[in-house]
Amino acid sequence: MKLCEIKNESARVVAEGEFSCLGNIDQNKLGQMAFVESAKYIPMLKSCSNITCVVTRDELAELMPEGLGVMVSEHPRRLYYEIHNRLARETDFYGRPTKTVISDSSDVHPRAYVAGNNVRIGERCLIGPNVSILENSLIEDDVIIRAGAVISSEGFRFERFEKEMLPVLHTGGVHINKGVEIQANTCVDRAKFGGDYTVIGESTKIDNLVHIAHNAVIGKRCMIAACALVAGSTVVGDDVWIGPNATISNKLTVGEGAFITMGAVVTRNVSPNQRISGNFAIDHGKFIDFIKSIS
Repeated sequence: MKLCEIKNESARVVAEGEFSCLGNIDQNKLGQMAFVESAKYIPMLKSCSNITCVVTRDELAELMPEGLGVMVSEHPRRLYYEIHNRLARETDFYGRPTKTVISDSSDVHPRAYVAGNNVRIGERCLIGPNVSILENSLIEDDVIIRAGAVISSEGFRFERFEKEMLPVLHTGGVHINKGVEIQANTCVDRAKFGGDYTVIGESTKIDNLVHIAHNAVIGKRCMIAACALVAGSTVVGDDVWIGPNATISNKLTVGEGAFITMGAVVTRNVSPNQRISGNFAIDHGKFIDFIKSIS
């Protein structure tokens, strides 16, 4: 799509360009359009060779890397998400609907809801009562989804502009790999931008009442206990344990084999095989020493 095809009275094209997807700067997807509100993000933008277009402020336009398509607006972040929402609602920019496919060997409870488009359910899956599998769900073989779970729910993203809240439509999907089990009343949100996925890795097991937010990537053979929360765009490595009621903040990395204990509140990256505890979570040994010091 060309920038000139975006009709908006509050914006103008400084340098023509084409884009085929939207995303955050750090995603650096091929043919991506991004937005830049502050000069502090320009060094990051210069390192992103796949970004072809940018929405920015007029005073930053001359600082953009050579060769980029540039559109300027007084409010680039707002314009960017308005463009995204309009593309989602009014065009097939994010893809045309395809009829849902469910393998004959899978058992879908008659009280489950499966969207009529953009769902694929593989072999030998078990879908329980009152499960909702919404559009843009890719479910591979031997997956079990227990009663009341919601797959590919709308993610939680609202942009605040003074007294106005702009909802950001979620056009991505959820990819559940082979052998995953998701237990009752868990919710897995779809990714924000089309072409992106919230991912649950092969053979991972997720307990009741867990929330996996948009764009999170969960590795293989993880175990996530009841009432845990993994916030948006966090990447969890393979073989990780996440205890009951643990909270992992957004855009973090949890290393392979890490152990996050019950009720931990994780606000920093976790190293591979590290065991952490507490609120805010720290190395488990240090946490125990601290508890002993105040006992």
